[in-house]
Amino acid sequence: MDPNNEYLITNFVGNKLSYYVYYHEKFKKIMQQLELNHRPHDCRHTFATLMDNADANKLSIKRIMGHAAKDITDKVYTHKDIKQLLMAIDRL
Repeated sequence: MDPNNEYLITNFVGNKLSYYVYYHEKFKKIMQQLELNHRPHDCRHTFATLMDNADANKLSIKRIMGHAAKDITDKVYTHKDIKQLLMAIDRL
């Protein structure tokens, strides 16, 4: 992980990966090596469930997962900074 890079997973020169490259060149190979049959979306289900089971704040879960807020209060008036989001993840 490069703390100076905006993206967690990058190509060999540090640029953002396309979904196609990520899925076909990274994720599928890892699943084959682990002899597992999952898709990236399965990870989102697991993450959301684990966070909910740990009683993490619902808005923090949504923000971490990149979901748009539908509720006007959450979307406009409620703010979560990176420290609060990290605290939610630390509940795992």
